[in-house]
Amino acid sequence: MSSADKEAIHKATVRLLGQEYRIRGDANGDHLDAVAAHVDGVMNQLRQTSPSNQDVPLLAALNIASELLRLRDAERVTGERIQALIELVDSG
Repeated sequence: MSSADKEAIHKATVRLLGQEYRIRGDANGDHLDAVAAHVDGVMNQLRQTSPSNQDVPLLAALNIASELLRLRDAERVTGERIQALIELVDSG
């Protein structure tokens, strides 16, 4: 791994359901903290309604994946609308 690659890796200590984890990623520390805060928030919401704490991480993963797919679909639809408007402007 080159020194540029090593510099691109950021580390952060995050808390999920009260437990600390050390994570690494190519995003900056603020982004890693925001990701962890989002995951922790989803997990805490699910923990309030889930009968089993063991299910919470899986349910959180499913909820976050569903959210991601909805956002991707919305982005695709928006892109299609933008493209249609561009074509309308270009033709007129």
